[in-house]
Amino acid sequence: MQAGTDPNNPTSPLASGEEPEGFRLARIRDLQELEGGVYWPRLQPYFLKPHFKLLRYRIQEGTGGDRTPKLFSVRGASGVGELDVAYIADRLAATLTVTGSGIPDYCLTAVSRGALEFGGAPGARTALGIGNSMGLMYRGEPATTLSATGSHERLAVWIPATSLNQRLAAMLGGPVTKDLAFEPVFDWSAVPAQSLRRLLGLMVEELGGQTPFAGSELASRSFTDLLVYTLLRAVPHNYSDHLARSGRPAIPGIIRRAEAYIRAHVEEPIALHEVAEAAGCSVRSLQLGFRRFREATPLAAIRLARLEAVRDALRSGNIAGTVTDLALRFGFTNPGRFAHDYKAAFGEAPRDALRRGSGHRRHGR
Repeated sequence: MQAGTDPNNPTSPLASGEEPEGFRLARIRDLQELEGGVYWPRLQPYFLKPHFKLLRYRIQEGTGGDRTPKLFSVRGASGVGELDVAYIADRLAATLTVTGSGIPDYCLTAVSRGALEFGGAPGARTALGIGNSMGLMYRGEPATTLSATGSHERLAVWIPATSLNQRLAAMLGGPVTKDLAFEPVFDWSAVPAQSLRRLLGLMVEELGGQTPFAGSELASRSFTDLLVYTLLRAVPHNYSDHLARSGRPAIPGIIRRAEAYIRAHVEEPIALHEVAEAAGCSVRSLQLGFRRFREATPLAAIRLARLEAVRDALRSGNIAGTVTDLALRFGFTNPGRFAHDYKAAFGEAPRDALRRGSGHRRHGR
């Protein structure tokens, strides 16, 4: 399939009806193979944790009686860092059940075709319906079920509980004392969820490329970091109110590394691909990260860092030449635009800042 979202279904990171590129695929024509789970070895090197074999599928009766050995299911597997990513497509209605002692990981699910009915652990809640406009986030507790309609397609991202807890603790500034419990169904059109949806689309696009995330382990870890932090802000859970009271979210490593690189090179030409390389991510991941966590673009961050460098120089009073010369030193070639941007950022004209800085130096002698 071509990378990106389905134009007829903008909430989906997959293009319905086409198999995804970059996935190990098991095309299943035998009912026994699907229901017995014997296809799992064909998905390696992904989904290696033994507990994933507790995910068992069953084709539902009453689907027209068509149980002949022709292609009726496709299972795909891929991964990014510590995330296991699954692609599921069924021609016939099928139910997934978490068997045995369950799975400790959490699963983020996006439906691109057909619909799901989610049944949590027994006694937890009534069944919930999920179409392509809704997302699903659940933990693999014993006896959890997902019943899909016929002609169904979805993407499932399995995230280790330890990964979620580590990021949540960083956001809370303290330990996670109770297990995370997500509200299972959420609206993809909600503003926080839109960033998460874009990241899923980017992930599918990267996995379909010749060298996902430029073959960099650092880039994969950085993307995982960004995805998990975004998920914890986008999908309601039992710590959401606490996070809302705690102020700004913890800043992912890619943003911190990008900002450090920008500050170190404020007197030099800076290209976005150089910032992305220093941060360990793609340019698109960089743009999404700044939009999510700084509410700005990377270019705006570069401009602000240069303005701050000018301000520091003006405050010190140690400048050679005029304010215009200083502005040129940091890449501002239009004096009028520079003066306007400086005042908008700091509430005073650059010449006033210079006078104050010079006055402080004289008083300090």
